Amino acid sequence: MTILHTTRSIICRREGKVCATDFSFGCTSFRLSINRRMMNKDLSYCIVLSSEQLSYLAGSKYGIDRMKILNRLIEATVLEQTEYSKKGFAMTLQVGQAALSEVELSCKLGYDKKTISRVIDKMNQLGIVASVQSNRTSIHTQKCVSAWMLDGKRIDNPFYVE
Repeated sequence: MTILHTTRSIICRREGKVCATDFSFGCTSFRLSINRRMMNKDLSYCIVLSSEQLSYLAGSKYGIDRMKILNRLIEATVLEQTEYSKKGFAMTLQVGQAALSEVELSCKLGYDKKTISRVIDKMNQLGIVASVQSNRTSIHTQKCVSAWMLDGKRIDNPFYVE
């Protein structure tokens, strides 16, 4: 489902379905959300995309589902400050960030690593995510998720760009 708000699209997903919760953007209120069970918690999120971003994610080249890649990044995103370490690499992930290498993504999705790399580069270029690579993993900052609702509590994304 896509709801247009000026030149931006707001997408809310629930395993392919849409449910309702309140989100307010400026003077306009929307009643939408996605709810999914994650560790026995009720989790909803709201994605805001420009028409260009939406067109890119909705498109498919060579059978690559770009929205599926974004979904994996969002699923890996932390909702509270989290210490992350992997083979000598350590950092603190902030709300709205995910640590997921291109190799991990390619294994989970069954796509070639080079394909994952190209899609993430384009997502960076379009401002959907901001990714930084290290020698151990990539840190992906979600710029298109405005907020999460976790068990009725709203968690704003400090990296969301209007």
